[in-house]
Amino acid sequence: MQSGTSISPTTLQALETAFGISNKPLYLQYFQYLDNLFHGNLGLSFGFWPTPVVTIIEEALPWTLFLVVTATVVSFFLGNRLGVMAATRRLKKTDVALSTVFMFFQGFPAFTLAFILILILCLRTGLFPAVLAYSPDFARPTLSLPFVVSVLYHSAVPLLTIILTSLAGWLFGMRNNFLPTLGSDFTTYYEAMGLKKSRIEQLAYRVAFLPNLTGFALALGFSVTGVLAIEYVFSYPGMGFFLYQAVVNLDYTLLQGIVIVLVITMILANAVVEILYGIIDPRIKQEAK
Repeated sequence: MQSGTSISPTTLQALETAFGISNKPLYLQYFQYLDNLFHGNLGLSFGFWPTPVVTIIEEALPWTLFLVVTATVVSFFLGNRLGVMAATRRLKKTDVALSTVFMFFQGFPAFTLAFILILILCLRTGLFPAVLAYSPDFARPTLSLPFVVSVLYHSAVPLLTIILTSLAGWLFGMRNNFLPTLGSDFTTYYEAMGLKKSRIEQLAYRVAFLPNLTGFALALGFSVTGVLAIEYVFSYPGMGFFLYQAVVNLDYTLLQGIVIVLVITMILANAVVEILYGIIDPRIKQEAK
């Protein structure tokens, strides 16, 4: 429609209804917004008109969750094991090497490391694709084995970027938790009882693991927001890609919908880990009684 062209009252009313524009009092508009929110109506996207925001989020969220959950779980357990390795070899070559290497990767912003890995692994060597979540040979996502393989192949570099930038936190967290635990009274008692060193380290690991588990919930939530830049760099069709599009196109409804989903995701991640914490640590159940 050209600038200055008039539209009919019927068309104007239809547009106002579609965008939720109303002359009602502000508090009534707010209650209407909450009603729409609880019914899963987040409005229509300006930039992808007339696609509903919920439809865009339903398509993008699984891709983001795949990256976040996979990278966070791998980095969490791998970082914890490396932290134990560093602690049991304190101030030796293994400890120094692990601390230096992963501190180096942590110093990179995620998007900077992403560009470096794209240059080395994608452009120079051609080992992996640099963009998209799966091969263009597939018209749409399916549950077939070739499609799953394509997804894993395309996600290798984004996952590696997230894992490398987050390993140091888990490594140093476990190392700092594990060292005092090894010197605690219960490990001394087990040593006096003649328990094997490997068994003592296993018990110490379970105790030192709990503080890191609390951070796991926060990591899940922050990883959802931290992965947004990675998705844009790799043109990955997740929440980050559409968040960037929403900002560029001033698509306020889409931007608002994505932020709401991110907040809800962080809350749910914390709730799940709180439940797991009670299962892993029996002392919490005893204190509740």
